Amino acid sequence: MPKFETARGSLRIRLIVIPASLLLLGILAATVTTLYGARDRIHSEIESGVNLGSRLMEYALDDVAASADPAEALRQLREDLAHVRHVKVAYVADPAQDKVEPPNSDKKHAAPRWFQHWFEPARIVETYKVNFGNEPHGELIMWTQPADEVNEVWLGLTFVTGLLGVLSFAIVALILLTARQTLAPLHTLVEGLDRLEQGQFDALAEIRVAELRRIGETFNRLAHSLARTEADNHFLIDRLMSVQEAERKELARELHDEFGASLFGIRAAASCIIAAVGNRDAADAATREVADKEIADRAALISTLADGIQKQNYRILDRIRPVILHQMGLFDALRQLVDSWGAHHRDCSYALDLPSENLSFDEEVSLTAYRIIQECLTNVARHSKAQAMHVGLRYSADAKVPGLHIRIEDNGIGLPTGFRFGFGFLGMSERLRKLGGQLHISNAPKTGTVIEAFIPASAHMSERVFSERLENILVK
Repeated sequence: MPKFETARGSLRIRLIVIPASLLLLGILAATVTTLYGARDRIHSEIESGVNLGSRLMEYALDDVAASADPAEALRQLREDLAHVRHVKVAYVADPAQDKVEPPNSDKKHAAPRWFQHWFEPARIVETYKVNFGNEPHGELIMWTQPADEVNEVWLGLTFVTGLLGVLSFAIVALILLTARQTLAPLHTLVEGLDRLEQGQFDALAEIRVAELRRIGETFNRLAHSLARTEADNHFLIDRLMSVQEAERKELARELHDEFGASLFGIRAAASCIIAAVGNRDAADAATREVADKEIADRAALISTLADGIQKQNYRILDRIRPVILHQMGLFDALRQLVDSWGAHHRDCSYALDLPSENLSFDEEVSLTAYRIIQECLTNVARHSKAQAMHVGLRYSADAKVPGLHIRIEDNGIGLPTGFRFGFGFLGMSERLRKLGGQLHISNAPKTGTVIEAFIPASAHMSERVFSERLENILVK
């Protein structure tokens, strides 16, 4: 059954079986049509031969009787009657003594017995008196030969069916050859898909079948896209690992150089305080005053070191995950981010457009928007050579899919020819993909680059705004 189902669903078998079935039906129709009129044709031909032979016999016998040489006229008549179709004529000089059997038809191309039995009509026998002058001179016996016409029908039928059979075989062979050549690109496509599944992204050779050429071109574009995607994924993984190692190395250096030195200083200052307290109890008043000053200086040093550790810790935490998002919300954090960027890049003017309503978003949405704008600011500073930059963010709540729309535009040199995503854009794209968002990067109409991102999100009122409004309501 599985083999039958496979065969039934095979396109090649359908291309062969359907035309072959139609050709077979055509042969059967031609055979039935031929046989349907065969009996009437045989009867008509036999009747025509009998009528022709009878008329010829009547006129000829009159000529024989009146002829000056009856024997020669009779011989000539018998020769002429031999050319009449579907009849045989025999001369009997003495009908009382001579018995003549009907002659057999030519067996060289005889039809099968069942065919003759089916179509051959009854044989007609007619007798004509021969007179030489006024004296009787034997008889001419005429028999019909229906087997001759049956043989002709059989030969015609076999010729037609044989010719149609040969033509049908040739047509099926051509269809088979054409199907093989036509389906060869499909096998090539299947092999290509198998290679894609195994991670091989080789392009296909040009497909010469016009109907399948577009599929081959689409397949090659898909293979190129998958190869590029895989390369980007490998690049992302490699870069992620290198960034992770670099981040660990930087954290280890900062912990060792900054935190280690500060903690050592705190430990030393604490030890000095402990020693000063011990000496103070056993000293005089002047010495106690010096010890108190030393204790105060050491305590101030500890406070300074602790403040440095706190700042260093805040800087590390902000690099790992911006704390300002939790403290101030997305919009205030973006204002501080862009203002800080503008303070460090005074050669490039900037503008920031944010919604007037201070809305709050989920943590992942806020972090994604913050990181995208942060990465775009870094790219503008490093690559664009721009003199002006605009950052816009708006929230659409009435759309079919509510979310944040981000647009960063500069007037720099624009995207280079053959631009491909780097690590930063790949990271942005992956962040948006995770949230179901979209990223579009293009050159500006005149000059520069336009980066647009959409993040599906639902907004709610921030806690600070909610508290202020609640306070205003309570006061009123």
